[in-house]
Amino acid sequence: MGFFVYILAFLKNVIYGFTVFFTGNLTESADVLDVLALRFLMSFVVLWVLKTLRVIKTEVCLKSFFVKNEKSKFLAPLLLAALFEPVIELFFEALGISMTTDITAGVILSLMPITSCICESLILKEKTTLMQKFFLALGVIGVIYIAVNTDTSTGENSILGIMFLLLTVVSGALYLVFSRKSSEHFGAMDITYVSVLFGMVAFNSVNVIRHLINGDILNYFAPYFNAQNMIGFVFLAVFATIISAGMNNFALRKMQASTMSAFSGVSTLVTIMVGVLLGGETLKSFQIIGLTLIIARMIGVSWIAIKKDKEKCKEI
Repeated sequence: MGFFVYILAFLKNVIYGFTVFFTGNLTESADVLDVLALRFLMSFVVLWVLKTLRVIKTEVCLKSFFVKNEKSKFLAPLLLAALFEPVIELFFEALGISMTTDITAGVILSLMPITSCICESLILKEKTTLMQKFFLALGVIGVIYIAVNTDTSTGENSILGIMFLLLTVVSGALYLVFSRKSSEHFGAMDITYVSVLFGMVAFNSVNVIRHLINGDILNYFAPYFNAQNMIGFVFLAVFATIISAGMNNFALRKMQASTMSAFSGVSTLVTIMVGVLLGGETLKSFQIIGLTLIIARMIGVSWIAIKKDKEKCKEI
C-alpha cells in the first residue's frame, strides 16, 4: 500500500478537522443553504478552470450520465457516493454543527469508523480482525462517555443537532463504502468531480428556489461580499472539498473504509483544539478521557492495518 497513503489519510483529516470551525463561523452570519450552495459553486468553478487548463484530467463529465459508454454500468456506485457526500452528509453536518459546539460535533463525527466497519462488511463483504473491532469499539466507548456527560440544557448543544450529526456519520460511512467501490473503475479525481458537480447542482437548485420564494434573489451572492466569510468559503471550497476529497478518494483505492475512517481521530483532535484555541471553548475532563479512547482507537486500527500490509508484502 505504501506509507504515502497513510500520510494522505492523515493530512485529509487534519484539513477536515478545521471544517467544523469554518462551517460554524459561516452559519452564524449566513443561512446553512447559502453556505452549502456557495461553497460547492466555488468548488465547481475552481475544478472547471483546472480541468479547462488541463491541470487535472477527468474521464467523467455531465454527458457521461446521458450517453452510454463502456463505463456506464459502473456508474451506480459513483452516483450513490456523490449522493451521500456531499448532498446528504454535508446537509446534515451543516445543520448539526450550527446546533452544537465544535467539541461536541468533533466527538460525534468520530463515530464514523465503527459505522464504516458495519457498512463495508454488509456491502463490500470486507472483514476486519478481532483486534480492529476491539479498537473500533474502544472509540465508541469514548464517544458514548462524552455524550452521556455532555450538558444539552444550556442551548449550546441541542438534541436535534446531535441527531443531525449522527445522520451525518451514517451518510459519511456509506459514502466511504461506495467511493471505495467506485475506485475499482474510476480515478480519484473522477469521483471528486462528480461529487462536487452533484453538490453544486443540488444545493444551488434548492437555494435559488428558496431565494425566489423569499423575494431576495438579488442577495444570492451577498455572503461572498464579506472578507471574513470569503476566508471560510475558500477553505471549505478548495481545501476541504477539492484537495481533501481528492486525498480521500485516492487513499480509498488502497485502504479499507474502516481503516480510512479510523483516521478521523486526527480530525476530532484538530476540531477540539481549534474549538479551544480559536473558538473560546473549554475542554472538560470527561472530554479528555473520551478523546484519549478515540485516539487509542485510531492508533490501534492504523497499526494493525499497517502490520497487515507488511505481511502481504513479505508474502509477495
